[in-house]
Amino acid sequence: MKSFIRRYQWQEVLIGLLVIAVFIGTQLSPYFLNYLNLANSSVTFVPTALMGLGLFPIVVLGEIDISLTSTLAVSAVLYARCWEAGMPVVEGALISLAVAVVMGVVNGVLVAVAKLPSMAVTLGTMGAYRGAAYLIAGDAGINGIEGGYASLGSTWVGYIPVPVLVFAIVAFVIWVIMAKTNYGQYCYAIGNQAPAVKSAGISITFVKIVAYVLGAVTAWLAGVVWAGQYASARGDNADGTIMLVLTIVVLGGVSIFGGSGLTSGVVLAVALLFVVQSAMSLANVPGTTQTLISGLILLIAIVLPNLSRLKELIVKKPTTK
Repeated sequence: MKSFIRRYQWQEVLIGLLVIAVFIGTQLSPYFLNYLNLANSSVTFVPTALMGLGLFPIVVLGEIDISLTSTLAVSAVLYARCWEAGMPVVEGALISLAVAVVMGVVNGVLVAVAKLPSMAVTLGTMGAYRGAAYLIAGDAGINGIEGGYASLGSTWVGYIPVPVLVFAIVAFVIWVIMAKTNYGQYCYAIGNQAPAVKSAGISITFVKIVAYVLGAVTAWLAGVVWAGQYASARGDNADGTIMLVLTIVVLGGVSIFGGSGLTSGVVLAVALLFVVQSAMSLANVPGTTQTLISGLILLIAIVLPNLSRLKELIVKKPTTK
């Protein structure tokens, strides 16, 4: 029982914060708990949430990928161009998926094979991929997306929006990968002690490249949902949302140093941030203030789990020769 409590302690904190956020939301607006309002708002949050799920295994490895939002943009505009060209939706989806996979492989190879810092690599590819998105979309972007191309982002199954179902399926798949497969265990092991994993004969290079491809695939899916939801695609899609994606992962209890974190924590962080953003929107909180609050949440989520580490640095006495 004690090990269970230790393992899920942060999740319990997130549940408590979620309850508090819901209560505050009901005080800010009488329309907060309206189901249609929540359902429609959740659709707009799904692309960000999907990228958070994709970033999760990468951070567990002790790496980072800040190019995911640019991968979303490339995927969305390429998918939209396929619609504009009259291609069948499956063909358009596969073409855009293939390009996203290539982008993920590029990131993975530069980090895992070339041994370059993941922050520097993905900062560079973030700009390069964003530039490619603008080139593909043109100045005006692509508008009027309809039919099968819009179905993943704009349709409902009964009372549930399809994008929410997509998020639930991806969350389940990520949970299976990270909690029930050898690959997931390798990710945690590499994040904790890479040299020991290498000596055991496990290919760290392969594991890292696969993680970056997984991240790119979730960004592709987020781009498809985005294009269907807004019936348009532009080069600036999702620009500026990477901080929120990072907040989802860190707030979910995934260590920025790698080696720990649970899918359930990431999902709870998605729910909490969605509630906070919905409440602020209904209360007409300015966008700049929302950004400030999101930044503060990210900072708190980084500092709290590492208080003991900070304390050690503060009280550490200098060694005498």
